[in-house]
Amino acid sequence: MRIFERIFGFLTSTRVGITVMVMLALLSLLGATIPQGGSREAYIDAYGRFWGGVISGLGLTDVFRADYFTLLLVLLCIMVFACALKRLPRRIELASGRSFIFDEERLARMPRAGEIAVDLEQDEAVLHVLDVCRRRHYRTFRKREGHKEGIFASKAGYSRYGSFILHLSFIFLLAGGVASTRLGSRHLREIRLGESFALTGLGPDSTVVRVEDFTVETDEMGRLSDYICEVTLEAGDRILSRHTIRPNHPLDYRGIEVYLVSYAEDTERPEAFALSVYDSLGNVVAPHIFAAVDVRNYIEELQGAVQATLGVLPGVRFFPDSGGIQSYMVQRDVLPPDEVEGPYQFVVMYGVPGVLVTLEVVREPLQGLIIAGLALLTAGTFLSLYLSHRRIWFMVTEHSRGTSRVVLGGGASRNPDGFAEEFEAVRRTLDELA
Repeated sequence: MRIFERIFGFLTSTRVGITVMVMLALLSLLGATIPQGGSREAYIDAYGRFWGGVISGLGLTDVFRADYFTLLLVLLCIMVFACALKRLPRRIELASGRSFIFDEERLARMPRAGEIAVDLEQDEAVLHVLDVCRRRHYRTFRKREGHKEGIFASKAGYSRYGSFILHLSFIFLLAGGVASTRLGSRHLREIRLGESFALTGLGPDSTVVRVEDFTVETDEMGRLSDYICEVTLEAGDRILSRHTIRPNHPLDYRGIEVYLVSYAEDTERPEAFALSVYDSLGNVVAPHIFAAVDVRNYIEELQGAVQATLGVLPGVRFFPDSGGIQSYMVQRDVLPPDEVEGPYQFVVMYGVPGVLVTLEVVREPLQGLIIAGLALLTAGTFLSLYLSHRRIWFMVTEHSRGTSRVVLGGGASRNPDGFAEEFEAVRRTLDELA
């Protein structure tokens, strides 16, 4: 038992708590000052061989994920919990304890005190006091000691737990932050339309995200209004679901969130070509057509469909109505008749860039801890700052035949001005009964 007492004394020591918080503050300052995630050579170039070696050797290149930083955070959580437990019995005693005072001097020394003589028998006076307190939502208890009747009235006793709940919220927030830092991950994916990446697992049974489409929406005035990325969740050959990702509206799947970060033109892989079609003699057949990559477009002038292809060099596959398939290379200029192979020449005017979408995949396990911590923080702040535990003690004695004497006193854990108004209201109500 002595060992446990020493451990508990260590965890609740003010000196140890200050030391841990100072160390965390210094490490956080170093983590914010020193660029994180660099190589040893980069730190040696930036700070010199000695200090660069010290920074790398002490693990200051990734402070917030370091084991010692996590250990200090866990120790701080344990210490906060131990301090909260140390004070909890007193909180419970103050919140739910029933105490009675039969000493007039003690009642007179309270922050608010008073004395009233009422023209009622002692039992009737007690019932009136109980009724007045209950109308003001006080919990009341009574006890008799000799010829004295004691009444204890308590209101909002649960506000005493506000500081304990605030301690718990701090623990939950710290634990959630540690879990997100050590177990979570963030990485960017640059994806072309039609491509996919694994979201969970590996192999044929993994869940993948496939980017189907991307559009930029504008309003009636032509101003940019929204970015929309259409994706599908697939597992093997099955489509699990379809989703629309917008800025600040991510895809959420089993605790993994996929955010739309940005987009860019993919000039290395166009999605279509604007072409001019000439015959073998150099005469214009179709001055301006679009040939989409891997998609057939029917062209009336050619009486057939064309489809652009990407390889080492871009090309065109022509599907005439008469049947068969003809393949052509895309030319930059019209060729002389003796160099033309086939009935047509496809000359590129410009390429239509494809779209490269950047998605951020965020894994933040145990987010429920942070949500619970925020909820507890709100509840604890409300209980601590906006509610006060109000207590009033009454001592009722028989003054003379048919009359009684009521001595009362009370106080509040906070907001004494508000309690003073309520105490006076109770006293005036008893005065009116007198």
